Amino acid sequence: MQRRLLLFLFAFLTWISYPLAGQIGMGQWRTHLPYQYASLVETTDDRVFCSTTGGLFYYKLDDHLLEKISKVDGLSDNGVSAMRWSSELETLILAYENSNLDIIRNGVVVNIPDIMKKQITGDKTIYDIYYVDKIAYLSTGFGIVVVNLEKDEISETYLIGDNGQSLKVNQVTSDGTHLFAATDQGIRKGLLSDPFLVDYNSWELVIDIPGFGGAFGTIAFFEDHLFTSSDDPADEQDQVYYSNGSGWSDYPYFTGSLCYEILNQGEFLSLVDDTAAHLISDDFLIVQQLFSSRPRSASLDYNGDLWLADYGLGLMTNQGGGTWGITPNGPYSTSVFDMESSGGVLQAVVGGISASWNNLWTVATLETFQDEEWTWTHSWADRDLITLAVDVDDPSHVYAGSWGFGLLEFKGKEFSSYNEINSSLQTILPGPYVRIGGVALDPHGNLWMTNSNVSEPISVLKPDGTWKSFRADNLISSYGALGDILVSSAGHKWVIVPRGNGLFAMDDNMTIDDSSDDIYEKVSVVDKYGKVITNDVYSFAEDHDGNLWLGTNQGVLVMYSPYRLFVDGNIYAQEILIPRDDGSGYADPLLGTQVVTAIEVDGANRKWLGTSGGGVYLVSEDGLEELHQFNTSNSPLLSDVIADICVDGLTGEVYFGTDKGIISYKGEALQGSPAYSNVVVYPNPVRETYEGPVAIKGLLENTTVKITDMGGNLVFETESLGGQAIWNGTNFNGERVATGVYIIYLSSADGELSHVTKVLFIH
Repeated sequence: MQRRLLLFLFAFLTWISYPLAGQIGMGQWRTHLPYQYASLVETTDDRVFCSTTGGLFYYKLDDHLLEKISKVDGLSDNGVSAMRWSSELETLILAYENSNLDIIRNGVVVNIPDIMKKQITGDKTIYDIYYVDKIAYLSTGFGIVVVNLEKDEISETYLIGDNGQSLKVNQVTSDGTHLFAATDQGIRKGLLSDPFLVDYNSWELVIDIPGFGGAFGTIAFFEDHLFTSSDDPADEQDQVYYSNGSGWSDYPYFTGSLCYEILNQGEFLSLVDDTAAHLISDDFLIVQQLFSSRPRSASLDYNGDLWLADYGLGLMTNQGGGTWGITPNGPYSTSVFDMESSGGVLQAVVGGISASWNNLWTVATLETFQDEEWTWTHSWADRDLITLAVDVDDPSHVYAGSWGFGLLEFKGKEFSSYNEINSSLQTILPGPYVRIGGVALDPHGNLWMTNSNVSEPISVLKPDGTWKSFRADNLISSYGALGDILVSSAGHKWVIVPRGNGLFAMDDNMTIDDSSDDIYEKVSVVDKYGKVITNDVYSFAEDHDGNLWLGTNQGVLVMYSPYRLFVDGNIYAQEILIPRDDGSGYADPLLGTQVVTAIEVDGANRKWLGTSGGGVYLVSEDGLEELHQFNTSNSPLLSDVIADICVDGLTGEVYFGTDKGIISYKGEALQGSPAYSNVVVYPNPVRETYEGPVAIKGLLENTTVKITDMGGNLVFETESLGGQAIWNGTNFNGERVATGVYIIYLSSADGELSHVTKVLFIH
């Protein structure tokens, strides 16, 4: 068994406060997850934990602080499927959706990844956790897993299905003599004192309860009685029963349709149905209720206040006498398909398509991250936004393309739509069904877009509001899917033709309304000998040198000087060959075994590469040097499946859109400035308690930076990463510089512009 001890960064039992929101430091991470879809709530001695589809957060009962917590803060994973607190053991156990397990006590996280790593056919989700003395019983998709909390290790596994088969266990409880398991095939019980519970013959089916062979979702022991719920296979009307000494009776005060949870809360029993959380006293009467639209879980704090997890409203409570909710700010959904940043504002579309380019029917939603806060706008009549473009002069002005519902134009919270009626866009008959696969703005404000499987597959919306479409010599009209479109620095339009169909390119010679000089090319991705390397292109980006980088099913390829397609009539791609470190003289293509789903170029012309299962890579300007590799094993990355990457050129923050939501990392590179008119050194002064890097911002791209002491002695020299240079505060010998003023000399790459500034070090 692997064990990993982590010092919990927010000191789980001493509860050191960590800011809920705000800028992060260089090299740090933060999550951007939705918190309104709550599914679990658990109270400890001084706080309330709430698990949602996006993440985990807690509310402190004493000082009312609200804190998000995740893998960034020291947890071993993201996505909590079950959690339980033991006051006697001062222990919180978190089970994750991937079956990883954390035991948290005394400010330390003990990770038990055994179930996650074990090769088990079928469901191995952990559905619930139940404590008996120093044992935790985990209800899983295959049986009961016993965790010894003295040794923090798994001691046994009970396969309690017929003939020792795997059986989904939804919840476990005990009356002190027996262990009862609510399963998908009735209630099973075994003697706690039986040393052979690992033998399925030690378990018997409870047959005196109505529907004894069916699914039972919950079970709890309260005031010498068992309470349980029988699940309706049609999800229309569950039944709640309690043991009466001679059999089972219907619980008369269950008036809901579905029962989500029954838990012993000490002096009370909580029952959560589809209308409310109900608190039941020792005489089995309901003494308190907390209503919400979609309740899922409830817990009682030490003050007797009820807390409720609502799937849509987040964390709710009746604390103080009234009903109110508290939920951290976050995006609307974990689903993200495309992101763009402009002016320090991030825009993202919630949507998607299937692998075969069919609809998922996701409500059209634009999410906006601005001034450290997420907001969102819905178009309830539309679906499946998969692409967007942001106006560089007004980041609240966004165009978003839908797979089937045309084009949406957002201006703040207001939006309008374009389809076959009010634009040059065309529908697939019998329609209306306008499929937009990519949108891109050119420097003149023209919006270019792909329109799939129609006779005029390229359209443009001009700044004056007029439209024009292009037949494109019928080269791509028959394709069922057209993807992203890119406007190159040469003014050419490049299009991904998905599903193994390569690329399309056009040159309108800067005369949109004159089609007579247009050139159209259907492009295969070939090497210099004309042999096809691959036509499965998933992503592309133009770098600062005008080269076209392609993300394919065979790693990364580059088309150098792609404008030559319209000069020579052909173009070829090259692999980035990384020499092996084994002395063989051989080299391997950059990410040649991976599907590269996203490419983003940062301010230093470095390439961020996202993959379909290998996480994220940052490579040097030429791609030959790997600078970072982030995956779920070595970083807080939410998932190794990357949908999109976006770099905020103003802050250097890099956003990773994954299949489990958005997480960001503060990078070192910023976009270059046009002049040295707003150079900032941060921090300044550098105090004795500061141990991080010194950032010099507001630079021209590729600025030469030289730092000297007051005597003119050179202590550091570097070249900026785009518009920012980083100094670790040491001299060439790696020693921390002494107290004093240091002069920073800046000069542009061509030597025509220069600037001088200062920084003060204090020891």
